[in-house]
Amino acid sequence: MAESAALRELAPPTPALRRKVNVFFTPARLSASGVEGRTAVVIDVLRATSSMVEALANGARAVFPTESIEHAMELHGSLDREGTLLCGERRGLPIDGFDLGNSPSEFAKEVVADKQLIMTTTNGTRAFLVAQGADRILAASFLNLGAVVDALAKDRRIVVVCAGKEGRFSLDDAVCAGHLVRRLLAEGGDDEAELDDSALAAAQLASDFEPSKETFGATAAGRALVEVGLGGDLALCAAVDRHAIVPVLHDRAITVGRD
Repeated sequence: MAESAALRELAPPTPALRRKVNVFFTPARLSASGVEGRTAVVIDVLRATSSMVEALANGARAVFPTESIEHAMELHGSLDREGTLLCGERRGLPIDGFDLGNSPSEFAKEVVADKQLIMTTTNGTRAFLVAQGADRILAASFLNLGAVVDALAKDRRIVVVCAGKEGRFSLDDAVCAGHLVRRLLAEGGDDEAELDDSALAAAQLASDFEPSKETFGATAAGRALVEVGLGGDLALCAAVDRHAIVPVLHDRAITVGRD
């Protein structure tokens, strides 16, 4: 017994698993193996995840992300039509025949409380489908950034998936990813996390850009919204920590996480 105790004393302690953070600036670069065994955080600042957070904070029961208009309509036919709203956009504009578009301001309490939402968007909802193989999938935006950071406190392998814009890099998503990374570093200490090159780049972008109507208005996604008359969405999407909720995707539905 004394010998065993001595051996244990000489052996170095097993180090805690260092937190690893990977950032993907578009879902196209992400494979099933890239999310397996990890927690995925999906970001689409302008505007899918911002709208999801706003809707769930205002009492929506669930959001079902779908890849296409056809899939959204098919799912709508299988759910309670009275309690379900069709939401989404193409080219930034509401889809003909749908109940709501993709502007966060549309998802007011009096509209969405106790409703199920079926959502299809050009970029954001597809990113959730790409991340399906992850152990846990969270929806993040500036509106709930602090709550997501808190929810990641025990996660050691994190993949941040930026929705991008039509398969390309999108500055607004990358800046949000960078602020998420910087908050994770501040929470755990700079020497705790192992960042890939994209995470390092995102963190640097976050040091150069703060969320604001002006910042978003200078991005391709922001300019596109202004061009179709939806520039008013930019300020709301820049409202940092507006809500303290964490949307979690489970079995096709995004609901407010309880863990």
